[in-house]
Amino acid sequence: MRSDTTQRDTTRAGTSQRKGPFPLRRFRAPRSRRAAGAALAGGAMLAALLSGGTATARPADSTDSGLPARTDGLQGPVVTHPASSTYEYPAGEVCPFAARAEFPVSDLTLKTWTDRDGDPVFAVESGALVLRATNLETGRSVERDASGTGTLVYSDPSTYVLSGNDWVAGFHTGDSPEHRWIVASDFMSVRISTTSGHTTRQLLGLRGAYEDLCETLA
Repeated sequence: MRSDTTQRDTTRAGTSQRKGPFPLRRFRAPRSRRAAGAALAGGAMLAALLSGGTATARPADSTDSGLPARTDGLQGPVVTHPASSTYEYPAGEVCPFAARAEFPVSDLTLKTWTDRDGDPVFAVESGALVLRATNLETGRSVERDASGTGTLVYSDPSTYVLSGNDWVAGFHTGDSPEHRWIVASDFMSVRISTTSGHTTRQLLGLRGAYEDLCETLA
C-alpha cells in the first residue's frame, strides 16, 4: 500500500515495534489473513457505497448513515497504477536527521470511484511496495515491506481518510502528531488534507504493532 515517507535492515515491518494504540488520540498475523481482512473492510465499505447500506466502521467525514457524502451517481472504477517516487525529508521536518525514502519494489493498483462531477469519492489501493528508508547523516538504512490494501474515503477532492494495513506515514511539523515516521502492520487511519498546496496529516487510529522509523534510524 502507499507510503508517505526511507530505510534498510533487510527485515520486514515487524522489528523493534511497539503496541498501539498511539498515545494520542506489526506483531504480524500471516499476510494472507491480514490482507483478507483489509480487503473485506474495503469491500464492505464499497458495498455500502454502492448499495446505500451502512458500513460497520464509520469513517470520519461521513453522513449520519455512515456513508461518505456525494454517493449519488457513483461512477467507476477508474484503474490507475501510481508511481512511488523517491523523496527526502530535511532534518527536523519528520525526523531529527535528514532522511530519504526510496521504493525498490512498487507495483500498486488504485481503483477510484467518482461522483457525477468526476470528483473522487472512494478508492481502494493494493499491491506490492517495499520502502527503503535512509538516515542521510549516518548512512544507515532499513527496508520495510509496505505491501497491503487500503481504502481512501473522500469528504471533498482535497481531503480524504486513508485506512488500511501495512503502510507508512511521515508526520511533519504541524501535523498531529508531529515528527513521527510510522510503519503500521495491522491498521492505521490518517486524514490527509491539502489547502493552497500545503498538506497536513492527522492520525485517527493506530491498532496493533507499529514502528517509528525515526527511532529505528537514530
